[in-house]
Amino acid sequence: MRILIISYYFAPQNAIGAVRPTKLAKYLSRLGHEVTVICGPGLKERRDPTLERDLRELADVRVVFEWNPLRRPRPKASAPGPAASAPSVPRTGWKHALADAAYRWLRWQADGSFRRRALKALHALQGPYDVVFSSYAPLSVHEVARQAKRRGLARRWVADFRDELNLPFFWQKGKQARCLRWIRREADVLCAASQGVLDMMGFSDVGRVLTNGFDPEDLPLAQAAQPKDSAFRLAYCGGLYAWRTDSASRDLTPAFRALAALIKRGVLARESVRLAYAGGESAAFRRQAAACGLEELVEDHGMVPRNASLALQREADVLLMASWNLSGQQGILTGKLFEYLMANRPILCCISGDQALSAVREVLEETGAGFCYEQAAANEKELLDWLEALVARWRAGQVLTPQRRERAVEAYAYPSLAKTLEGWLAKL
Repeated sequence: MRILIISYYFAPQNAIGAVRPTKLAKYLSRLGHEVTVICGPGLKERRDPTLERDLRELADVRVVFEWNPLRRPRPKASAPGPAASAPSVPRTGWKHALADAAYRWLRWQADGSFRRRALKALHALQGPYDVVFSSYAPLSVHEVARQAKRRGLARRWVADFRDELNLPFFWQKGKQARCLRWIRREADVLCAASQGVLDMMGFSDVGRVLTNGFDPEDLPLAQAAQPKDSAFRLAYCGGLYAWRTDSASRDLTPAFRALAALIKRGVLARESVRLAYAGGESAAFRRQAAACGLEELVEDHGMVPRNASLALQREADVLLMASWNLSGQQGILTGKLFEYLMANRPILCCISGDQALSAVREVLEETGAGFCYEQAAANEKELLDWLEALVARWRAGQVLTPQRRERAVEAYAYPSLAKTLEGWLAKL
């Protein structure tokens, strides 16, 4: 089968959006399919070593350089150590609002440039392809895939969504609705990373779920470092969305409160606890830890390459995660959840919002990989009991994930997900 993949984010970009399309391309190629990729260069020049290795397996990847004034120049070499992060506080005031609007407008213009140049790149391809697979965001990837099908370059079109379609300005709501209509009308398959994404776009009646996943081959490049000490280590890797002024932010304070309670009761010695953070919102992480009296336990690693993040996860005893589940935003499954599954460490997730029974909780219960605290369920006593039992197993040197079901976990590995996608394509 000849498959054309269009995704702005792709290997070797050090961006979470590059993981899904790269891994699917890699494993579809291994299944014997001829894969061609049209992608962008990304907004930054940092490269992901694990995705660089995957890129070597793909024979035909064509990078389209769009006009983009937001692309950062290569940073100068600096001494090793945690990267400084900007204060993670909500941006308020008319100056910030104007700056944010200008940024969104430039992103929108850059997306238009990518669309125009990617359409030109289609002329250099030798068709026909059996299918074109486009992975949102940005919107241009679907616009290019639509034209590939209309021109006869591809016989079928799969429109994939890592996130829900959302245009940058309120006055584009009409255009957004029109885009959703023509995607529904012209795509042969609509799929998304979670049921919640399909629901938010009104595609629940026709869409299919193809979750994000993990690649077990990433682990050899991310072996855990030798522990610095015998501490009980909890790690969080990623952003906290602290800049958002709505309810869609990530709040770890329930986990920190439970940890502080165990320290107060003498179950854990304060000096034996470490809170490792890797990401660009160190200030927000410290602020949440400080609210529970744990700020001095924070180890700030700053921004790190993905292989270093994976190594940090393997070194931890508990992996912290946070998300939200709101009446208008349910069923969210972030890529971080599946990356954590690969690390084979117990996952402790805190879900904020007014809705219980989140999709994250469903996955953790299905796989036996961890515990999910939900603000709407107010199950903080269960969280405390779970964490205390985990600490007891840690102190006894026992396996920390005795309930983990490997067969259920394996279903979220990219080799399995690529086979699922292959089955869909074979029936088109």
